[in-house]
Amino acid sequence: MLAAAMAVLFLGTGLSYSLLALYCIRHLGLSPVAYGAGMSVAALLGIASGPVMGMLADRVDGHRLYAILVWSMCAATATVIVAPGWLALILLSVLTICGRGSAAVIGALIGRSVPKERRIRYRAVVKSLSNSTMLIGLGLGALVLADGSRPAFRFGFAAEALTFVVAGLLVWLSTSAESAEQAQKATRPEHAGRSRLVVFKDVRFTALTIVNGVLTLSEFMLTIALPLWVSTRMHAPLWIVSVAVVSYTVGITILQIPASRRVNDMHSSVRAGRRGGLLFAVAAALFPVMGAVSGIPLAVGVVVLLALVIVAGEVCYTAGSWGLVYALAPEESLGQYQGFFNTGFDLSMMFGPALFAWLAGAQGMLGWGVLATVFLVTALLITPLGTRGTANATN
Repeated sequence: MLAAAMAVLFLGTGLSYSLLALYCIRHLGLSPVAYGAGMSVAALLGIASGPVMGMLADRVDGHRLYAILVWSMCAATATVIVAPGWLALILLSVLTICGRGSAAVIGALIGRSVPKERRIRYRAVVKSLSNSTMLIGLGLGALVLADGSRPAFRFGFAAEALTFVVAGLLVWLSTSAESAEQAQKATRPEHAGRSRLVVFKDVRFTALTIVNGVLTLSEFMLTIALPLWVSTRMHAPLWIVSVAVVSYTVGITILQIPASRRVNDMHSSVRAGRRGGLLFAVAAALFPVMGAVSGIPLAVGVVVLLALVIVAGEVCYTAGSWGLVYALAPEESLGQYQGFFNTGFDLSMMFGPALFAWLAGAQGMLGWGVLATVFLVTALLITPLGTRGTANATN
C-alpha cells in the first residue's frame, strides 16, 4: 500500500509539474520575479521541514502524520484553484513544507515497515514504479498545457488534489499493529532523549549529508546544463535534448531495480555510492567533449552517451545512499536522519540551477573540469565516511 501510495502521488506530481508556474504567471498575474521569490522562500522553509517532520515521525505514528501532510497538500492545491496571486505564493510554501516533510516521513515508514535486507530493493521498486506513473502524469499535464485555458489548469489542479487524497488514504490504511508498537517505543523514556534531533551531533552523518548535496547537483546536468550547452556551444538541433531526457527517464525506470540488487550492506552501499559519484565526474567531463563535436549523428551519439552515464551514476548513487542512511541511522531515529539527509538535496535544488546556468553560459571548458574534480573528490570521501560507520551499521 505504501508503494501504491507513492505511485499515485507521483502521478499527481507529474500532472502538475509544469502547470503551477505558468498558472501563477499567466492566469494569476504574478510577475516572474515575484514567483521566483516565492519559490525561494518556500525552498528555505522546506529545508527546515524535513528534519522536524522526521523527528515527529520518530515520536508519533508516521502513517497518520504522512496522511495529514499530503491531505494538507490537497487542501493547498485545491485552494490554488480559487486563490488570488498573493495567496498562491503563501500556498507554495505550504506545499513545499508538507512535501519535503512527507519525503522524510516516508523514508522512515519504509525503514520501519520493510525488513532490513529488503529496504533498498523495496525503494528501488517504488522509485521505478513512481517514475512510470510520473511519466503518465507528465503526458496528462502536456494535454493541459496544450489547451492552455484557465478551466483546463483548474481541472489539472483538481486532479492532483484527488491523488493526494488517495495517497494519504492508502498510507493511513496501511497502519499496522507492529508500526503502532514501534511508534510507542519511540516515545518511551529511554528513547526520549535520543529523539530530539540528535542527528545534529553526528559529525559523520553531517559530512555525508554535505556529500549528498554535492553529488545530487548532477540532477541538473540534463535539465539545466544540457539545453543551454546545446544551444550555445554545439551546432546541433535542440531536439537532441529530448532524446537525452527520454533516454534518462527510461533508463532510470528500467535499471534502478537491477542496480540495487547487489546493495545489501554497508560495504556494498559505499561501493555503489562511490561508483555513482565517479560516473558523475565522467559526465561533467563529457561536456567539453560535446562542445568539440560536429555533425548531427556524432552529436546525438555523445549526448545519448552523456545521458547513459548519468543514468548509471544515479542508479548506483541512489542505491548506495539509501543503504548508507539506513545503515548509519539509529532505528528509533530514522525519521530525523532521513529528513536531515534530504537537506543536502534541498540545498542542491536551491543552488544547482544557478551553478549550471553559470557553467554553461560563461565558463567554458575550465568550469567543467573543476566540477568533474569536485565530483571525483566528493565520491572518494564516501569510503572513509562509510568505513568509519561500519561498526554502527551492525548494531
